[in-house]
Amino acid sequence: MSNIESLLPHLGEHDRANFMKAVGSIGAAFAARTTIEVDPQVIAALPQVRDHVLSGGDVELDLAAALDSLKEEPSISNQLIAAEVKAAEVSKIKEDTAHMSRAQRMEYARERGLTKPRDDVASTMTMNEHAAVLAGLSPVQRMNYARRHGLV
Repeated sequence: MSNIESLLPHLGEHDRANFMKAVGSIGAAFAARTTIEVDPQVIAALPQVRDHVLSGGDVELDLAAALDSLKEEPSISNQLIAAEVKAAEVSKIKEDTAHMSRAQRMEYARERGLTKPRDDVASTMTMNEHAAVLAGLSPVQRMNYARRHGLV
């Protein structure tokens, strides 16, 4: 089977719009169900998209089959496994700390190394940017901010 993207220049405007709509709807549905963004190139390679576009929309877009095909894609299945592991870790932490006092939760976090800054926050700002933010905060807010961003 040929790649649908190599055929797009030879198709009409309606078919190209249909292609973009199909790729967008599959990507949005997958992201809504799994919180994982998929590369449109991967979605474009699905046989469900190809069949839908080449039929001029006569073959209904099989969203369920497309989502199942995406889940079987090796690169995406690895991301799904990582997301499931992370969700399991978070739910275990919530379950473990549900009936603890504040002091016990802090001790729990320290014992397990959970007091480090998050990866998505830690390295995006320079020290000058941090200093500018800190200048407008109260002392308690400064300490919280510094801890959250790994400055202390």
